[in-house]
Amino acid sequence: MAKAAGDFIKFLGTAGARFVMITQRRSSAGVLYSLGGFRLLVDPGPGCLVRCHASRPKINPATLDAIFLTHGHLDHAGDVNVMIEAMTDGGHKQRGTLFAPAEALDGDPIVLRYVRGYLGRVEVLGAGGSWELAPGTTLCTPVRHLHSGETYGLRIDTAGLRICHVADTFYFPELVAHYAPCDVLIVHMVLYQVDEERKKRILHLDVADATRLIGEVRPRVAVITHFGMNVLQAKPWELAEKMSEETGVRVVAARDGMTLDLEALETQGAARDA
Repeated sequence: MAKAAGDFIKFLGTAGARFVMITQRRSSAGVLYSLGGFRLLVDPGPGCLVRCHASRPKINPATLDAIFLTHGHLDHAGDVNVMIEAMTDGGHKQRGTLFAPAEALDGDPIVLRYVRGYLGRVEVLGAGGSWELAPGTTLCTPVRHLHSGETYGLRIDTAGLRICHVADTFYFPELVAHYAPCDVLIVHMVLYQVDEERKKRILHLDVADATRLIGEVRPRVAVITHFGMNVLQAKPWELAEKMSEETGVRVVAARDGMTLDLEALETQGAARDA
């Protein structure tokens, strides 16, 4: 079965961790999925609303169907409340779904309680969770990641495509079993090169980890994003070329505003700026 025409993934921002976020060397606006007419916004960090209005073509937040928080850290969720306001017309239209870990909702919540009443529903994430976004399109959270906050990646299955989005995590072998096989693999690659002890403290993937994951999952295309400062200094586009050579998988370094055209996955023009 074929995918719906016009499906795409737009990288509103590619900033990873606090220093790139607070300097805005890269935008921290998150990722927009448009699949079969369903619009899912993942990790609306600081600047997401502004970035939506500045995009070409402009992204109207009122057309969003759902917001997904991989976890509650500010670089992933700083604009979640204003995006809920925008998605629901300031609360005048009770609609849309929020997917979020319990940790982002309880205790010291990053999602304010008053805006939750604007939503059509709130779904609490957990390992093995599964939801139908639209007929023929399913979202699941296969495994809890190893990170300093309660964190989940996502897997989206459409009629003809599987997309996996590996959010912040320390590398562990079970990642491969939970995210393979897939057609598109999006990987948060915050670190350039650090020793194992430091990685255990920071709990993020570095270039070696991301290369290993891509080589073992072997998607049709992999996109690296969520870059820390050292990765930016090392030029992500050059790192992607080296990773492609090492894995035999086409690896693309995301750019702010880049759109991945899911109708043209295997062509040179599949990724474009907008």
